[in-house]
Amino acid sequence: MCQAAGIKVLSKTFLKDVETIHNDTHSGAAKIAENCLIALKQECLISSRTLSRSFLKTAIQLLLDTHPMATIENALLPVFVRLVQLLDSHRLENGDSKPAIEMIFATRREQLRIGEKQTQKTLVKVLRQFPSILTFSHSSTVIKALLQLAREGDTDKDIFILESRPLKEGERTAYTLANAGFKNVIIGIDLAIHEFAQRAEAAVFGADMIRDNGQILNKIGSVTIAKMFCDQGKEVIVAASMAKICLRGIIEKDHGWHPVIPQRNPKEVSHIIHPNLSTWNKYFEVVSPKLITLLIMDQEEFRTPIEQHLPKFIETSALADQIDKLRKIWNNVDFTMV
Repeated sequence: MCQAAGIKVLSKTFLKDVETIHNDTHSGAAKIAENCLIALKQECLISSRTLSRSFLKTAIQLLLDTHPMATIENALLPVFVRLVQLLDSHRLENGDSKPAIEMIFATRREQLRIGEKQTQKTLVKVLRQFPSILTFSHSSTVIKALLQLAREGDTDKDIFILESRPLKEGERTAYTLANAGFKNVIIGIDLAIHEFAQRAEAAVFGADMIRDNGQILNKIGSVTIAKMFCDQGKEVIVAASMAKICLRGIIEKDHGWHPVIPQRNPKEVSHIIHPNLSTWNKYFEVVSPKLITLLIMDQEEFRTPIEQHLPKFIETSALADQIDKLRKIWNNVDFTMV
């Protein structure tokens, strides 16, 4: 039975939630991942007596396909392992599974929040040393770290922000930081990068995905910013919790997995329709680890060459155990409800 056939047994509410999440282009990665957890939890509670590995994988795969964000993987795949263990214990057959399901999801949400808070705390420590920084788009990790600095009274920094088309997330970031009390927030169009790079001492942004080879997937414009700052010998800082490590890239490496960067709504860029014109609108791009001088993850700080440090760290981290379990379970389950 193919995946399409399997989707029929998923509830209409769940499929509607998947569509809503897919169309969400304003929320940050953490919020989207949390919404995925909520949607999956509700579906599991509704179908608690009839859950199967294939049912879970089909539901999770639909959520993974909504956005190329590792945070969604790190939210859902460890939950998949825990739910499979619950299935194997036969507790689902006894009618007392709902409290256990609730606990699995609540625990994972708390783990993700702890990692995010640790990353923000580490980033605050790093950013204190820079009187001027540049950021762009709307990274919740970067924004929360800067808000912490504002609460500490460190509001004399020059904050340069690129607008980030087509959704203009930079505007939201600029308003948030200006409203927090920073005295000199400067926002400019994306192409102001050359001018701003002359004036800011460091560039800092988040990440939507971190590959085990050190590659970073982030909002379009990240490569240009990183190259501009690297050429001037300035810091390029990426801050993202361990929840941004690409689990599928690790567990499905033997299957030739690679991140797919989808095209988004062309009308966000242009409403012109012409047979000789096509509109290109991708939100994300891959940043080489060679362009990043510092990667912050939770309490860890990795200096260049990041591509050498990261694989060793993953192998010895708590994540390694989850990866081993996922390799044994995830790759052996089909998209089928049989």
